[in-house]
Amino acid sequence: MKKLTNKVMAASLVVCMAASMLAGCGNSAPEEADTAEMTGAAEEADATKKADTEETTESAAAGEINLMASQNWIKDVDNELFDKFEEETGIKVKVSLTPDNEYETLLGTTLSGGSDVVDMFMYGAGSQMISAGIPDVAVDLSGEEWVNNLEIWAVNANTYDGKLIGFSTWGVDYEGVLYNKTYFEENNLEVPETWDEFMALCDQIKGLGVTPLYEGINGTWHTQSWVYAMTPLMAKENPDYIEYLNESKDNKFADFKCFRDGLGQIEQLLAAKEGSAPKYYTNDGQAEDWFGSYISLQDRETVMMFTYSAYAAELKANGCTDEFGMFPLPVLDNKTAVSNGGGYSKFINKNSKNIEACKALLNFLAEDENLETYYAARTDLVTASFKDVESVAATTATTDVLSRTEEPVVMLIKDVLYWDPDVYKYLQGMADGTTSSDDFISNVDEYRETMFDTVAE
Repeated sequence: MKKLTNKVMAASLVVCMAASMLAGCGNSAPEEADTAEMTGAAEEADATKKADTEETTESAAAGEINLMASQNWIKDVDNELFDKFEEETGIKVKVSLTPDNEYETLLGTTLSGGSDVVDMFMYGAGSQMISAGIPDVAVDLSGEEWVNNLEIWAVNANTYDGKLIGFSTWGVDYEGVLYNKTYFEENNLEVPETWDEFMALCDQIKGLGVTPLYEGINGTWHTQSWVYAMTPLMAKENPDYIEYLNESKDNKFADFKCFRDGLGQIEQLLAAKEGSAPKYYTNDGQAEDWFGSYISLQDRETVMMFTYSAYAAELKANGCTDEFGMFPLPVLDNKTAVSNGGGYSKFINKNSKNIEACKALLNFLAEDENLETYYAARTDLVTASFKDVESVAATTATTDVLSRTEEPVVMLIKDVLYWDPDVYKYLQGMADGTTSSDDFISNVDEYRETMFDTVAE
């Protein structure tokens, strides 16, 4: 795969890397960020540009690591382990959190021009880190002692040009339609295997006085997950679709009949109205309305949601007593689930003055005791990136979807270069009737063409 040049690093980070890091979380449920740590986009961008070299040097001397992440990626257990690390080493980990929808731009601004304002940062592994130019600014970690304890998928996802550059403690999860098994059994509802059956099921649930799906259409990473569900269709139409799309700007999503037809069915679902409101899903009109999904599903206001399988553990942790399962989204009668291919990794900025301290932090996080603590708290993860972790367990949704699916495939965003960051806006347009599926495809292909040209310059 072609390596990006330093010349386009900032442009790629600012423009190109949006959707990939908001999907698949990787895909774990957001936790509310500490507002004291949150910084407005404009203020943060301005501050990073004007960073004082003397202040950075003083920070290094004081033993402080500056870690930048999106608000959903740092959990309570991370902060607990950072505090423990400080107690043992005297090195403080200062976390800078930004809103999801602003992280891409702020990270690009922060890393541009060889800046050392940030010592470490988080980003999605796989092709999105490559297309964003992360290898140009990340430290080679191949020789670190914890590398041999990583699962093979985690090594592959964080390696570029023979060098491992990312540290992952996330896990592989699966995406599909989460459904309330208890409710289905009580109402004699059957899991659908075709798109027609799925739409008929939605109508059945509507007839019972319940909204079928929870979908906050304005949620960036979550809404575009519907598109990733078409990955198995792409692989079936052309097993070499990744190489095909990554080879040239002339190879387009428009070339895939399944992509066009599948988007048409998703548009049918999103655009269906009952009066002026969505017919089949909720939409509270907020920009970040993920949190409402827990209450909605637990209270049976809705009984399905397109999401990741570990979500069932989060519902249980919140006190929900219903059992949840999962089935692959049957778009074009698909029967294959999608894997997120792993979540988000930590990278060390090669321009940092605290590289050795950052490596010490990663060594600490990779210790067996700390890994067990981490995964025991991360009930949203159903697998581990490190071997022999005992505190990870699959959910009922995980086992259910794997029993229903053929071999899961990794969502296309993890492998296909130059994913348009405005995909979620196109889906919103499909929902309100201002964007067609044809418009969607044209926009995505035009964006990719522009990025291919930018990298080639």
